[in-house]
Amino acid sequence: MTSSSRATPAIVVGVDGSDSSADAVRWAGAQAKLTGAPLRAVASWRWPNYVNRIPPGVDLAADTAQTLHEVVSTALADRPDVAVTEHVIEGPAGPALLSQAQDASLLVVGARGRAAFPGMLLGSVAEYCVRHGKCPVVVVRAATLGAGLS
Repeated sequence: MTSSSRATPAIVVGVDGSDSSADAVRWAGAQAKLTGAPLRAVASWRWPNYVNRIPPGVDLAADTAQTLHEVVSTALADRPDVAVTEHVIEGPAGPALLSQAQDASLLVVGARGRAAFPGMLLGSVAEYCVRHGKCPVVVVRAATLGAGLS
């Protein structure tokens, strides 16, 4: 019998700078520690449709990368042993996350992002991922953080 040397598939987590995405990173970090899976933190950016010209000095990719790094560093400060890679993707968040989760064991997103409206149970990106994801999708709500993983 031969042994398999396949690495554990990554856990992908979406990050947009919101409190909800920080909660998702913490949850995903705890799951990665439990399973030994690497964590792939993903943030996306795109120019709004209503912007005709790029304002001088604006670098959305760099700003997104900085936000991604700050959220991941803060949320996983107590988990230095979790292997994390950070990926910044140009394009809409839902498709960007699903493209990064094609070979993943799990996709983790926050319940609501920065553009959420009061009273929404799921944000548009979380709903998109749940509807179209090819791997299991976990939607982390703030109330679920204390339950289950530590």
